[in-house]
Amino acid sequence: MIESIEALMPSSSMDTPIALLIISICSLVDILSPGVLAVTAYLLLTQPNQFSSHLLVFLFITQFGYFLVGLLLYFGGDSLLRGIGQLSEFDFINWFYMLFGAIIALISFSKPKATTKKRLISFIPQKITMKGIIVLGIIVFLIEFITALPYFYSILLMNHLTIEPSSSIFIIIGYNLVMVLPSLLLLGVNIMFKEKLQQFLNKIRSKLIEAPISSLLVAIGIVGAVFFNIGLRGILN
Repeated sequence: MIESIEALMPSSSMDTPIALLIISICSLVDILSPGVLAVTAYLLLTQPNQFSSHLLVFLFITQFGYFLVGLLLYFGGDSLLRGIGQLSEFDFINWFYMLFGAIIALISFSKPKATTKKRLISFIPQKITMKGIIVLGIIVFLIEFITALPYFYSILLMNHLTIEPSSSIFIIIGYNLVMVLPSLLLLGVNIMFKEKLQQFLNKIRSKLIEAPISSLLVAIGIVGAVFFNIGLRGILN
């Protein structure tokens, strides 16, 4: 990975505005984080009363992880990047994500028996705790960060161009905010138009409650698609 990033590095005399444009484009590439978007949708549908607090904690956990990794890379963490590169280059990890995602996505199309339905319903969580949100944030970060090639490139680009540390830290923070911008926008919409949004979501929830098994299978299919997407990103990287 690090060899690929170094090969894409421009001249060290590049103007800062152009570098910022490149970093902005990289952040827009990273904006479609499948794990973050899936968890945001899940919280919005299942935790309407605790959506804001749970989502903010979840986003803080994931982006704090990215922020720490960004700081380590910026301040000479080449060995860390090499380790991440080795992880992402293990084909079996990426292929595992893809195969696992494909399998559980196929499972979502199955029609379970009556006894299996009762067991599945018993596994559907009615409420997720704050501790569960923290664990979920850590899991999503650990799964996704090894495929964040645009993020790593942006950090090393700032280092390559010797941008001042204070400015680089603010750029990293801004990059992290852009990565979760869809979730933040949805949070703002929920705060400003909560009643109208909840009326729309209640119709969806009523259908999910009427068919819990179908809802669970749809959720399984989404999880499968997320894992398949992550594995595919790793292989393409």
